[in-house]
Amino acid sequence: MRRNVVQGASYALLCTIWGSTWFAIKVGLESTPVFFAASLRFALAAAVLGVLVLALGARLPRTRAEWSLAVFAGIVLFTADYGLIYWAEGNGVPSGLTAVLFATMPLQTAIAAHALIEEEPFTRQKMAGIGLGFAGILLIFRTQLSLSGWGLFLPMLAVLLSATCAGVVTAAERRWGRDVDPIGFNVVAMTIGATCLASISLVTGEPWSVPPWPAGLGAVLYLSLAGSVVAFVAWNSMLRTVSATSMSFVTMITPIVALFLGAAVANEGFQPLDIVGSGVVILGIYLSGTRRLGAWTRRARSQESASVPESNR
Repeated sequence: MRRNVVQGASYALLCTIWGSTWFAIKVGLESTPVFFAASLRFALAAAVLGVLVLALGARLPRTRAEWSLAVFAGIVLFTADYGLIYWAEGNGVPSGLTAVLFATMPLQTAIAAHALIEEEPFTRQKMAGIGLGFAGILLIFRTQLSLSGWGLFLPMLAVLLSATCAGVVTAAERRWGRDVDPIGFNVVAMTIGATCLASISLVTGEPWSVPPWPAGLGAVLYLSLAGSVVAFVAWNSMLRTVSATSMSFVTMITPIVALFLGAAVANEGFQPLDIVGSGVVILGIYLSGTRRLGAWTRRARSQESASVPESNR
């Protein structure tokens, strides 16, 4: 019971934090170059995690498999995934549309998990739930989707590719990273990501300077401490016991969180269809993971099979 409460609280925390990071990235990019902003985020997060490693005695990766996974996450997640996201938002993709496109991650995670994890097959029930949930996302952000044009094709494609990166890494961490220390693992992965992103920033000729306060530096601090240190330690901790696909549904809930945060904090209005869309998302997530439907389907098939005369079988 206690374990379920902790997992539920951690899941809610992830949804709340990452529901606000899309907007925080957009704010930070108004005054800071794309790859430099991303490298600052993970450099600061890695430094904080490094202090926690020393203070708490957290364990760095030990085996070749753990080091390989950390390097893989550093390159594919913290460099490619976030590099593409920052580049897309820096090239005109609205934060809400970014959240919509990134909400394809559950489908891509489910496919990757099917290939990598024996106990996570890609079932029809899971596919139907993911499809229904994504339909709810499209309903919520219908206005932004109608305003997007072909001029944003490449930045929008970059977000879809970033979701692919995140889905593959999530499945890989679920399979091979269940024994890693979340703090020590992320120190290595984020250090690699920050280094690679800084190198890209230098190669592309971005100017380096301290982001202005409060918007620029404040965004970096929030994204580093809450969006990276807290969120990814919680993420890797939960991946030990929660399926990869279930974890990826965070990306479907974060747009809903962003919607209601905008209404509560920035006085942004929302329409009844937004509430309907949110309900559809939640229903899709429930449909994807509920065991009752699977049991009911198996029972129905068994009864159907039993009702067929043996001569017709």
